[in-house]
Amino acid sequence: MRTQWIKALTPLSLNIPPKQWLRAASGAFLGVLISIFGSNFLFGSQIALSLAAPIGASAVLLFVTSATPLAHPWSLLAGNVLSAVIGVLCALYIDDIILRAATAVCLAITSMLALRCLHPPSCAVALAITLSPNLSAQGFEIVIPVASQSLLLLCSALLFNNLTGTAYPRPTPAVAANIHQTADPLPTTRTGFNEADLDQALNEFGTYVDVHREDLEELLRLTEQHTFKRRTEHLTAVSIMSRDLRTGHPEMPIAEAWLRLKQHRLKALPIVDEHRRLVGIITLVDLLKHFELQAPGSRLQHLKYFRHKRLKHIMTTPVLSVSFATPLLELVTLLSDRGLHYMPVVDEHRQLAGMITQTDLIAALYRGWIVQG
Repeated sequence: MRTQWIKALTPLSLNIPPKQWLRAASGAFLGVLISIFGSNFLFGSQIALSLAAPIGASAVLLFVTSATPLAHPWSLLAGNVLSAVIGVLCALYIDDIILRAATAVCLAITSMLALRCLHPPSCAVALAITLSPNLSAQGFEIVIPVASQSLLLLCSALLFNNLTGTAYPRPTPAVAANIHQTADPLPTTRTGFNEADLDQALNEFGTYVDVHREDLEELLRLTEQHTFKRRTEHLTAVSIMSRDLRTGHPEMPIAEAWLRLKQHRLKALPIVDEHRRLVGIITLVDLLKHFELQAPGSRLQHLKYFRHKRLKHIMTTPVLSVSFATPLLELVTLLSDRGLHYMPVVDEHRQLAGMITQTDLIAALYRGWIVQG
């Protein structure tokens, strides 16, 4: 029990790369400088300096932890303005200064939670107004300096963060579309957790999680992927690919390609040049689609059409391929979410070395499951 308490009191890892320290500190310096200087120019030094402490606290959120809901533009602006109004009301109707301060913080937290604009430095805004006679004497007019100073800080954060490669506000992660244009989730997401599972977990967790729900979902999916990658790191493209391949060449007649596909019961034929470099690929679907759209109608015309058409006229190029060291996780994504059925494997000279199909992938996943079991 004592050990658990000691661990709970030890510093937590912030997972912030050292190169981000200087970026965040520089942004906070510029943001605070601009907001206080602007407020000093518009409203005088007394008001500007009296509101400087909350601005400094907001700068930490906007430049260091800009991806959290607490740093969202709505949280900053609405939280500060709402807390300023609450601070003025408490100053007008509560005489005892200690009770006034405690009530202002209590009402500020409750109101911000209700309006989904929780911003911790806003409580400092409410406190500053209730405890400072100079600020409370301004009445509701103090809302204008608070809003202006907050807006200047927000504009500084928008410019600095985005110009230095940190998206602010953090965009909602895009959901990849199903390649088949159906409402089904992507194959790699069907057997994992879903939105209902995440909502139930958050409810059972029972406390506030300072991260966007979409970011949390993406973080958990990345964790699943890294776990899968670690467990299947012994399986790469070179260990599961088919090596005895049937290929075509650019000058091969279409009729010959048809026969080769039929004879070996294949659905795809990689196209290589005289040096066995991969230059294209043709699939059964490609052939059927091409004949349906392009081939003439009569039997005589069909014969002439087949005689003159070569694979170089209809093959798909360039070809998406993988290397020997491509991990199984990447192959799963390519052959499921991307809707691909065949994946050529090439060496460092782009010479065709193997082919991976969805059947190869299923067998590899089975073998990996057996090994882990």
